[in-house]
Amino acid sequence: MSSAYPQVIRQATRNKTFRDFPGRQDPRFREAAIFPHVTPKFSVDFGNTTSVFTIGSCFARNIEEALEPLGVHLPTRGFSVPPGEWNARPNGLLNEFNPGTISQRIMAALGSQRSPEQTIVPSGQNFADLLLLGGADVSHDRALQRREEIFRVYQQLAVCDVVVITLGFVEAWFDRATGWFLNRVLPHAFAMANPERFEFRRLDVFDAFPPLERALKALSEAGKKVILTVSPVPIQTTFTSDDCVTANEFSKSVLRVCAERLSRSVPNVDYFPSFEIVRSAGLPGYINDNVHVRDDLVRRITEYMIAVYRGDARPSTNAADLAR
Repeated sequence: MSSAYPQVIRQATRNKTFRDFPGRQDPRFREAAIFPHVTPKFSVDFGNTTSVFTIGSCFARNIEEALEPLGVHLPTRGFSVPPGEWNARPNGLLNEFNPGTISQRIMAALGSQRSPEQTIVPSGQNFADLLLLGGADVSHDRALQRREEIFRVYQQLAVCDVVVITLGFVEAWFDRATGWFLNRVLPHAFAMANPERFEFRRLDVFDAFPPLERALKALSEAGKKVILTVSPVPIQTTFTSDDCVTANEFSKSVLRVCAERLSRSVPNVDYFPSFEIVRSAGLPGYINDNVHVRDDLVRRITEYMIAVYRGDARPSTNAADLAR
């Protein structure tokens, strides 16, 4: 992107208040984190919004939990499986991490397309669903039933007002037999017996951007308001030869570039800087594993997001006021 000199000067002059990186006395610095100024493309009154659909990593689940007390209808909160199938957060089995699987879910939902049955594979006496992040192996009938339950959840995407998407990381496994990305960090022991079928892909911007652009354009054309974020939760294991720390920086950088390009090019898609807020707080913004974000910081970020899209200059910390 390039601009003529006069245009750049006018732009910089208009942005005088926020041109400089904030110091400790800047009002953007609050409680040991920086909350960047945001000029949203659209407004959202979360307290009166009919329905919000959340897609992405575990940070999307954090956002759900912060929005739920406001009375927001969240279709993904209604999903759960029996404890023996998944023993963590009840709807955590919906987590999607890489741009490939996120795009697949959106396009399949909008087109009422079922996932390929070949991605349910034998695992001992049972079967594993490679489009889920994990969980216990189940019977083939149960795997198909669970897929139908997830399909019905995603069908509600068509009637939601707002979609919040959290991009996770760019390391992904691809199934050559079906042409679908897998949602597993490891494809499965099944892959050991079929090594030619699966390949590892470390997505760059030119890999990740096109499928995300198609999916987000489809949402925009369907009249959805899309709030796009990048998860501040780091990749916990890398399959590259890099240290996991540097692999994570590459991953988040690619996703942040994609998010910027998408917010600039696709109508009704807006980027919200939850990633920058958490990173500005440093490791104190995380719990002791250095991976998961502190609940109180997630709450403050969500309050700020609500305030930004409601049109407030600064977030309210009063829950009753936020619900109005």
